[in-house]
Amino acid sequence: MVCIAAAGVCGTAQASNFEIAPVVLELSSSRTAGVVKIVNNDNHDVSLQLRAFEWKQNDSKDDLQPTQNLIISPPVFSLAPGASQVIRIVSKQPSGPNEIAFRMLIDEIPSAAEGATINFKFRISMPVFIAANGTSKLQLDYTLRAGKPARLEVQNTGNRRARLLDVAFTLPNGKKINVPAGGNPYTLAGVTRQYLIDTETPLAAGSKVKMTATGDSGPIETELTVAP
Repeated sequence: MVCIAAAGVCGTAQASNFEIAPVVLELSSSRTAGVVKIVNNDNHDVSLQLRAFEWKQNDSKDDLQPTQNLIISPPVFSLAPGASQVIRIVSKQPSGPNEIAFRMLIDEIPSAAEGATINFKFRISMPVFIAANGTSKLQLDYTLRAGKPARLEVQNTGNRRARLLDVAFTLPNGKKINVPAGGNPYTLAGVTRQYLIDTETPLAAGSKVKMTATGDSGPIETELTVAP
């Protein structure tokens, strides 16, 4: 469960405070439906709209496209203070050799009194995954390429998504650089993501750089040889 406080996008919009559980939904060929519970912990009514999107990653960026393969019920509803709503999510997408990813966008709809200039008060993007057929495999490979900025290529050769957090490099001169996390730590199955690393001087091909991070299985520590 996660408790979320979301401020309005303009001065007249109220803040909202509610809980969502779970924050990641995992389905499979044998479990094609699941539920998410939303609780309004605030002192005012909230109206929410839920929509499903197919989630891809292209050129290291998330690409969301509306889909009918994930059915959400109810898609629009209101919650009084202290009230809760159970959302039923059903997948029509057959599972495949790789995990399939969706995003469910949860938008708070402003009241008419808050004015037509507000599109949405806030948005939450929740992952929904359809497990791959067969045994789950998690595998990340790393390539660090020379240049300024240097480039870390993270290739997910497994059949499920992987998370990479707190990425840092210790350069040959001993200086430590933290890699900007961005808004999304996931690398989806079969995808290669690229992270740009700003250094004072270009990394030389053939030099050794120590990489540390936190992955799904715990701490990661490895030495990379800088590629051309």
